[in-house]
Amino acid sequence: MPQSDLEALLERARKLVYSQSADALAFARSARELARSLGDAPGEAEALNISAQVLFLFGRYGDAMNEMMTVMDIGNTRDIGIRHGEALQQIARSHYTQGDYDSASDCWFACLELPANLVAEVDRVRAHIGLGQVMFAHEQYEKALAHHRRASELAEECDNVQLTASSLINIAVDLQYLAHFDEACAVLKQALPLARAAEHYEFEAEIYGIMGQIQFARGDLTKARMSLRVALKINRLHTNLWGEANDLFWLGHCSLTEGELDTAHDELLRAMHLAKEMGAQNLVARIHLALSTLYVGLDQPERSIEHLAAYDGLQQQMSEQVSSSRFANMELRLTQ
Repeated sequence: MPQSDLEALLERARKLVYSQSADALAFARSARELARSLGDAPGEAEALNISAQVLFLFGRYGDAMNEMMTVMDIGNTRDIGIRHGEALQQIARSHYTQGDYDSASDCWFACLELPANLVAEVDRVRAHIGLGQVMFAHEQYEKALAHHRRASELAEECDNVQLTASSLINIAVDLQYLAHFDEACAVLKQALPLARAAEHYEFEAEIYGIMGQIQFARGDLTKARMSLRVALKINRLHTNLWGEANDLFWLGHCSLTEGELDTAHDELLRAMHLAKEMGAQNLVARIHLALSTLYVGLDQPERSIEHLAAYDGLQQQMSEQVSSSRFANMELRLTQ
C-alpha cells in the first residue's frame, strides 16, 4: 500500500496548489518523506516540484529554488523522467520573477529542446508562455503575442484548462499593451470561467487585476479601483505576494491620478516592501518610477530624484540582459 499512499498524497498536493496552498505544501512534504523511504526517485522529484510551486506562490523564491535544484541533483544520478523538465521550467520562472531574464530565457529555451522523455508537453507550453513574458519585459509585444498564441494552441492540444487560461491571460496582457483594449477584454472574458473551473485563484485574481489596468488606461478610475480591490482580496486570501504587490502598485496609480497623494504613498510603499521582499526587480523598478512622480506632487524633489535614479539603474541593469541578437539566435534554434 505505501506506493498507492504516495500516489494519493501527490494527487492531493497537486490538486490543492492554487486553492489551499498551505495544505498542498504539507501533503507534498509528506509525499517526499514517503518517496525517500521507498527509494522512489521520480516520486521524490515530483513532491519537491510541488513544494517549489507552493513556495514560489508564497514569495519564498530562495526556498523554492533549493527544492528545484535538489530535483536536478536527483536527476543527475537517477531517472526522474519528465520531472526534469518541470523543475527546469520552474527554475526559469523563479529567475524571471527576480528580473534575471538571461537565466530565465536559457532555461525556457532548454525546456523546448529537451527530448520527449524528459519534459511533458505542458512544460513546453509553460516555456512558450515564459519566453513570451521575457519578450514582453523587453517591450517586444508582437513577439510576446506570437509566443503566447503558440502556447494557447499547444494548451488546447493538451486539453489543459489551466494552461489555456494562462495563455489567454498573457495574450490579453500583450493586447492591452498594444492598446487593443476591446480584444483584450474579450480574451479575459474567455479566460475567467476557465480559471474558475480549475479553481485557480491566482489566475482569477490576475484577470480582475488586468481588467482594472485596462479600466485605468481608459480613464474609468472607479471601475478600475473596484476590479483591483477584488484582485487584491483574492491574492491576500490565498497568500499570492506578487499579485498583492502588483495590485497595490496599480491602486497607487489610481490614487496618484486622483490626487489622493497620502493614500498613494501608503499603497506604493506597501507594494515596494512586498516587491523587495520577493526580489521582484521589474516590479521594484516600476514602483520607484511611480514614487518619483508621487514625490514631485508632495513637493519633495530630492526624494523624487532618488527614486528616478533607482528606476534608471534597475532598468539599465535589466536591459543589459539578453541582447536582441541573442534572442534571434535562440529563436533560430527553435526553427531548425
